[in-house]
Amino acid sequence: MSKYVYTEVDGIKLKLSNLGKTLYPEAGISKAEVIQYYMKIAPYLIKYIGMRPLTLIRYPDGIDKTKFYSKTCPDWAPPWIKRQDIQHSEEVVPYAVINNTAGIVWLANLAALEIHPMQMVTTSMEYPDHFIFDIDPPEGSDFSGVKEISLKLKAFLESYKYKPFVKTSGSKGVHIVVPILAQHPHEEMVECVKGLAKLFVQQNKETSTLNLQKGSRNGKTLIDIYRNHMAQTTVSAYSLRAKPEASISTPVTWDHLMQLDSSKDITINNIDAHLEKYGDVWKDMDKSAVALHTHTGQGEEVNEEVKAKLKSYLSKRDFAKSPEPQPQLSLTNQNRFSVQLHDASNLHYDLRLEDQGVLLSWAIPKGLPYKPGVKRLAIRTEDHPMEYLDFEGTIPKDEYGAGEMWVFAIGKTKWIKKTETKYEFELDSPQLKGHYYLYRTKGEQWLVERKNEAADTFLKEVVKPQLADVSKNVPTGINYTYEIKWDGIRAMIYVEDDQVKILSRSGRDITSQFPELQIAPDAFYIENGIFDGEIISMDEKGRPIFSNVISRLHTAGERSIQAAVHKNPVYCYLYDCLYLDGRNICAEPLSKRQAWLRVSLKKNNQYRLSETMTDGKALYDAAKAMNLEGIMAKDKTKSYEPGARNRHWLKVKFRETISAEIIGYTEGKGDRFNLFGAIHIAVREDQRWKYLGKVGTGFDEDKMIQLLGLMNDLPKSLKLIEENIEEPSRTVWIEPKLWCEVQYASLTNKGTLREPVFVGLRPDLEA
Repeated sequence: MSKYVYTEVDGIKLKLSNLGKTLYPEAGISKAEVIQYYMKIAPYLIKYIGMRPLTLIRYPDGIDKTKFYSKTCPDWAPPWIKRQDIQHSEEVVPYAVINNTAGIVWLANLAALEIHPMQMVTTSMEYPDHFIFDIDPPEGSDFSGVKEISLKLKAFLESYKYKPFVKTSGSKGVHIVVPILAQHPHEEMVECVKGLAKLFVQQNKETSTLNLQKGSRNGKTLIDIYRNHMAQTTVSAYSLRAKPEASISTPVTWDHLMQLDSSKDITINNIDAHLEKYGDVWKDMDKSAVALHTHTGQGEEVNEEVKAKLKSYLSKRDFAKSPEPQPQLSLTNQNRFSVQLHDASNLHYDLRLEDQGVLLSWAIPKGLPYKPGVKRLAIRTEDHPMEYLDFEGTIPKDEYGAGEMWVFAIGKTKWIKKTETKYEFELDSPQLKGHYYLYRTKGEQWLVERKNEAADTFLKEVVKPQLADVSKNVPTGINYTYEIKWDGIRAMIYVEDDQVKILSRSGRDITSQFPELQIAPDAFYIENGIFDGEIISMDEKGRPIFSNVISRLHTAGERSIQAAVHKNPVYCYLYDCLYLDGRNICAEPLSKRQAWLRVSLKKNNQYRLSETMTDGKALYDAAKAMNLEGIMAKDKTKSYEPGARNRHWLKVKFRETISAEIIGYTEGKGDRFNLFGAIHIAVREDQRWKYLGKVGTGFDEDKMIQLLGLMNDLPKSLKLIEENIEEPSRTVWIEPKLWCEVQYASLTNKGTLREPVFVGLRPDLEA
């Protein structure tokens, strides 16, 4: 019997080996059970390791045998495993980055029992988004001491306005994790944590120590802060540990922590019951991120000079109604900035620059320019308190500045020049970098100009759309949002300088085919962006008609295209935003990307928002009643991965469809003697052709005439498939140049389509 098992996860083929090998001898847990655990826990685990470079601890022969620390992603790793190069002294190390379930299963197959992520994501490597205290008890002590000192540290951190979260280490102690805004360089975070730890140990010197040497701890609990250095890692939430019980490093509530007898209480055998009872108690942890306390100057009241500067701010707001922050603290000058997207009476951006205890503020209707030489209007507004730096929320209707506000970018300012009429500065953050001038022209009117080229060329690239996986049932859960599955042409919409460019899924420029979509000033409030959506044609009941939009794609000649605009207009339903006004926003969660998409779109034009719902079952039933193709279920917490197919997006359809290539056709007979009988279709898999069968229905006479003409124009070919077919003498093989969409009921045991129906050609998929 082969020692290998072949399987498919998230549409990715995997080869698994040695599934019967025992990795936890004492607990009798096999490699197959480890893989099963990691596959099951993947939706939770990805939140904490996704987009992060990983260090792995592998136990290929079990936890009682040799282990291997692995930082370097091996050369033989499959190409779909992402890598992140990191400079280490004199060498560059490519770390593995795992963003999907298939990657987690691949790690489990390597017997990478322990998964250790870094404290920053690959899109923002200079800025960690949390810091960690590892509470390590002395030898021979019980878990009660760990709990006692953890509670003290929790209260200590809360006094500095942090919100600490806790998880079992799966070994002896616990890990206290503190989310922070990703705006501080790693060295600053480390220095801040050192200061906190020294003060805490000084206040609790009878029970705690920072001394790493076991012999010098004198029975005290180690407050290990050294994992916060950039090259260090800590075991992930939901990672297994190489302990006899197969324990798991598990997020818990502080109340639950008090009930535990050991850090090893939660294991592979009871994790299901734990999650069923508590769920992922860290799921909203990122919402608790704050700036480092060393950058907030806590403890001093606002002085009179700052109060005078904020007089206008205070006079315009009723803090009993508005969630905007009141000035409370006198904050040390750290040269910070933020850019906030503000959906007020008019969508605009607010630039805020820290200066002498307040935030100098400008409203910029069109946002900061992203190209050198472009000057944009900036209206000076009232100074804002420092607490406004990271403010997000909804200002109620009828209040000053009513509308939603989000942090678009936040980081450091490098001042170059300051005068009464001109500021020159550089902005540096994970989201935005640039060199700018601000000039005052008259009164409160200023101009802002960019001086350097943007390093981010994302707007100039051909971006491949993220692809969805398939689900037979409507998935449920608080993270899911649901929308109609539009039956049309997938399109990436590029907006730049009042111009629209439309690319198909394959990257083909199809802008000229749809003149009614070339309306950037009438459709978008923003200046530049990349949007993901679907171009559709609808019948009188509002249902997408795929053949009609494909007909539009085939229409040639300016006069014919203009006639088709009036006879068969199209609409573009947008459901995602990848780039917005100078910023790649793929790393933001779907919920925020869709919110920014919503405020970017004007109403009553050919571009429409693909509306979302929270009741997936109700939408599914309604879509089925309308005879639509199906619905989409999307995890609103996930990032956008261009070109990747993952289970962040799931399509739930009433009948399956597939895109395939036409490799031949049978000659017609009877009523079709002058046409064709059926087409042969196939897809490419691993350098060979997989035959899907014949398709003989779904055509009307006009479609058959058009398709036969296209097939006759192609060069003849040899037979590309190995399978035997019916009527080989009446079959004409052609070069595979035509893509088509086929609907079917299910697959036969031979892998061909059952009850296939031709839907239409897919020229948008042709290379």
